[in-house]
Amino acid sequence: MPFTPIFKSEISNNALKEKGYAVVPYLKEVEIKELSDFFYQNHPNLPEGMYASSHAKDFAFRQKMNDKIQSVCKRAAAENFQEAKVLGATFMVKSKGGNGALQPHQDWNIVNEKQFNSYNIWLPLVDVDEDNGTLLILPDSHQWFKNIRGQNIPSSYENVTDEVWKYLRPIKMKAGEALIYDHRLLHASDINKNEEPRLVIVSGLIPEAAEMRYYYGRENNIEEYACTPEFYFNENINEGPKGLKLIQSFPDRNPTVSLLELHNVYEPKISFLQRLKGYFK
Repeated sequence: MPFTPIFKSEISNNALKEKGYAVVPYLKEVEIKELSDFFYQNHPNLPEGMYASSHAKDFAFRQKMNDKIQSVCKRAAAENFQEAKVLGATFMVKSKGGNGALQPHQDWNIVNEKQFNSYNIWLPLVDVDEDNGTLLILPDSHQWFKNIRGQNIPSSYENVTDEVWKYLRPIKMKAGEALIYDHRLLHASDINKNEEPRLVIVSGLIPEAAEMRYYYGRENNIEEYACTPEFYFNENINEGPKGLKLIQSFPDRNPTVSLLELHNVYEPKISFLQRLKGYFK
C-alpha cells in the first residue's frame, strides 16, 4: 500500500505506517482552555450520549465551530505536519451514560487508497481513559484487508463486530495530545462513566496531493465519485452522492471477514514461557 509521510517527525511517520496511529503533543494549555470555553459558551445544554457539532442542522453554526477550531489549532498543525491538508473540524462530546458507545468500525474512504491514505486527528480537551470513553484501537488492523468503505457498502467486519471488542486497546491520553490514526484502522469507544463530559475535537487529514472521493454502494456495485471537503462538511453525506460527478462503477469485491480469519490474524500469541509453565501445572 502507498504511504505518503505527513509528519515532520520520522518517528511519528513510522508509527503511523506500521501501527496505523501515532500520538503527539499538540495543544498548549491556553489553547485547550480557549477551545473548551468556546464550546461550552455555544453549548449551554448538552444532549445525553454522543454529540458532534458537525451534525448540527444549522450550517452556519457548523462553520462557526470549524472556523474556531481551525484558527486555534493552526499553530499545532503547522508544527506537526508537512504537505498535508486539515479538513473540516468538529467538536465531539460524550456525556455520561446513555447512547455514548461507538461500535468497532473503520472510517470511510475519502481518498483513492490505491494512491493515498487518509487520517483522523482525534484531539481530547480533557484527559481520557477507559472510564470516560477514550478511543479503543486495534493496532496494525489497517494493513489486514483491502476494502472500500462508504455509504450503503457493507462492512467487511459485520460478522465479527462483537468479537473485535476483545482485541481493542484503550488509548490513554492527556488533554492536548493528538491521536492521528489511519481511516482503515479498526476502532471504537465505550460509554462515559464520569460526570464530566468527554470533550474532543476531530478533524480529517489528507496528503496535500490527494483528491477527495466519495464511495456509495448500489445493487452490489460500488460507485466512486469526485468530491470536495465542502461536500463532507456541508451536506448530509448519508443521503448519497447528490451533485457529485461519477468517476466509475465496479463490482463490490470487499472481503467479509470470518471469526477464523480474525483469530488467525490477531489471536494473541502464547509466549514460550507461558507454554513452558503449562507443562509443569
